[in-house]
Amino acid sequence: MFIDEAKVELKSGDGGHGCVSFRREKFIPKGGPDGGNGGKGGDVVLVCDRNEGDLQAYRWQPHRRARNGAPGQGRQCAGPDGGDLILPVPPGTQVLEEGSNRLVAELTEHGERVVLLAGGKGGLGNMNFKSSVNQAPRRTTPGYPGEEGNFRIVLKTIADIGLVGYPNAGKSTLTNLLTAARPKMAPYPFTTLHVNVGVIDYTDRFDRIVMADIPGLIEGAHENRGLGHQFLRHVERCSLLVFIIDMAGSENREPWDDHRILERELRLYSPILAAKPRIIVANKMDLPAAAAKLKKFQERVKDMVIPISCYSQEGIQEFRDKLWAAVKGPVDQRPKAPAPYVEPAVAKRLAKVHAAKVVAPKAKAKPAAAKPAKGKKATVKATPKAKSAVKKAKPVAKKPLLKKSAKPVAKKKPVKVVAKKKAAPVKKAASKSKAKKK
Repeated sequence: MFIDEAKVELKSGDGGHGCVSFRREKFIPKGGPDGGNGGKGGDVVLVCDRNEGDLQAYRWQPHRRARNGAPGQGRQCAGPDGGDLILPVPPGTQVLEEGSNRLVAELTEHGERVVLLAGGKGGLGNMNFKSSVNQAPRRTTPGYPGEEGNFRIVLKTIADIGLVGYPNAGKSTLTNLLTAARPKMAPYPFTTLHVNVGVIDYTDRFDRIVMADIPGLIEGAHENRGLGHQFLRHVERCSLLVFIIDMAGSENREPWDDHRILERELRLYSPILAAKPRIIVANKMDLPAAAAKLKKFQERVKDMVIPISCYSQEGIQEFRDKLWAAVKGPVDQRPKAPAPYVEPAVAKRLAKVHAAKVVAPKAKAKPAAAKPAKGKKATVKATPKAKSAVKKAKPVAKKPLLKKSAKPVAKKKPVKVVAKKKAAPVKKAASKSKAKKK
């Protein structure tokens, strides 16, 4: 059973407590404090390992704890640190905080290490508190507690190519032909229940391409119809999407309708995923109705279409070569991202706005009036003024304003200036003291 998501409860180790101890030896009556420090708690460490395939180990064992640090000992011996908890995860793993969905860590390269939760620091023994004033301290500090938290581990497969299509379109059959992977094949829908990863080897080029086969996508998958669309996260990292279309319409569906629905489901899942480059593979070309429908399909869809037949293996080698050019070839030869999708109602509205902005052709300018010759005055014909239909209002006689009688201003009385009297001079005291007179 393939497990690509698991919830875990993790806790790092607590730090060890400090020790209270005094030196007791022969001929040393006052040895002094020698209590050691506590050990550090173990960390919770994530390690990316390419030998891991899924997250099955965490589904059945979600509660994990690192070891605690040991307490300090006498003779200035520190306690040993607690062992780290190593959690191996496959490449492409994301760790999200439960509740807030905040991305905590992401591991994509083999051997990459991330400390998820740090262990608690050890406490101090009494030997750290001795001084000239306090020569026999009995003081210690406890160890710090470790960190803990609930997390959600999500696996997003790392692949170069992602196969997208309806059930029974031929995705698993194509994976069997191109890779060494052996996904289940059967004549009923939803045979593939989880992602299958295969490797296409190019021995002449000494390289390879990783391909991911995901379960079938149907209309209404965003509403949890069928198997839903959560498995589309396994093709989020792909550089190229390959649409497998049943060109013969063996399931009583038209191929252009299948393409339209697949594009719509990708947009509803993630606009970033819908903007990835893609190649369309027209499968089941060995059936008689496929050739006529392929012509109609190419008239409606402008993307690259590669006709193949997984039953007769027609066009498989050409498809391999085009996959290499699209993924590993020169950048200018790779397929480009599709144009951004615009809803039909919005497109009509934009077309009307664009049509309104089109500038109408300018009218011809009227010929300018001839200037009069020198010495001759230009006669301007007075144009008769149109009689205004509004009757003029009768002038209202203004009443004469009564002049206010000016009151006589009272004359100000002259202000008498009083001369200031000079202060009487102060008699100076005798400068000579009585002692000098004597």
